[in-house]
Amino acid sequence: MGFGVGFNLGPVRVGVGVSSRTLALGFAGMLVIGAVGWVILTVLKIVYIVLTWPSGIAEHLARSAGLDQTFQTAAKWGAVALWAEFLLIVFGLFYAASVVHDLFLGAPGTRAWNRFWRFWAVAMFVPVSAATVGMAVSSPVPDPAPQMSGPTGTSSTPSPTATAASRPPGIPATAQRVRVVDVIAGDRLRVQAAGPGSVLSPARVTTVVRLRGVHAPVSGECRAEWATARLRSHVPRGSYAWIARRAGSANVGSSPAVYLWPEGKGRATVNARLLLTGAARVAAGEVSGRVRERFEAYEARAAAAQRGVHSCPTGG
Repeated sequence: MGFGVGFNLGPVRVGVGVSSRTLALGFAGMLVIGAVGWVILTVLKIVYIVLTWPSGIAEHLARSAGLDQTFQTAAKWGAVALWAEFLLIVFGLFYAASVVHDLFLGAPGTRAWNRFWRFWAVAMFVPVSAATVGMAVSSPVPDPAPQMSGPTGTSSTPSPTATAASRPPGIPATAQRVRVVDVIAGDRLRVQAAGPGSVLSPARVTTVVRLRGVHAPVSGECRAEWATARLRSHVPRGSYAWIARRAGSANVGSSPAVYLWPEGKGRATVNARLLLTGAARVAAGEVSGRVRERFEAYEARAAAAQRGVHSCPTGG
């Protein structure tokens, strides 16, 4: 069976025909091509999912941490690269399985006794080498915390030379060195005087201070725990810092408003760092002039990138 088409060109008749066999072969060929194409697309989709699934997790974690779009993209592609590297290592191990087998047990035909000693000699090489290197390079780490003296646990006053050497450049000369006892909230911490100054009285064991010009979310509000963790990352418990009040302000109340500099971490205040990372908002009534302009600029940058509290729903 089949079909044909014919027409006349003057005295000559031209005809074209297609047999049923040709039709069947053509149809079968189209089915095969379609099936192969579908299999290729399915395999490509599976490979894409296998290679890129870590990017979704990394992007979600980066967004939850309050990072901006640039850091989210970097985290996403970094996760994909690490996952691809892991897969290559796994495939390489499978490919080199025979080589590893020969390394541990010897080539085929090796005697059982020799295989036993060869296996344990190779297996113990890495841990023994690591232990030897570890013992060679390890040394006791001294406790950086100063010794406490006196029945009240007040730290000894540092010498003027040590105080001047550890004072970060650019902070007021009236700044006072303190030891961080605990972080209470995203903008409040308990400190203890560790040197002379006019902000805190050395006679007091501990004092709660709050950061001037910033307002962090309180317990129960969106990103409150994260904001507290951000402050704790800058001034962990037991660390030392410098605090200063605004010029001319009085120490009113039990929680003085201060600017805070972590010791040994540069000249930027923690107040400004919290605003830049979105861990707090500007308390406009506590700052003015150039300080307020800078603080509001920091807050605007965090809001534009939807960092921290700026990623919360409206009213959160």
